Amino acid sequence: MSGDNMLGEQPLKFYSEEVTATKIELVHRLLKLNAQKNTIIDIGRKHKEWGNEIAS
Repeated sequence: MSGDNMLGEQPLKFYSEEVTATKIELVHRLLKLNAQKNTIIDIGRKHKEWGNEIAS
């Protein structure tokens, strides 16, 4: 946390319930998008490998 002096316990939540819920939803959506992106990249790599195997 910005300006933290590390002298005491830190709260688990820094924002209102609404903002906390929004941030959790955002992280979930970003994780899903990242998983989809990685799947698409993996498919592209497999297509290249298959193309190389066929060309050999």
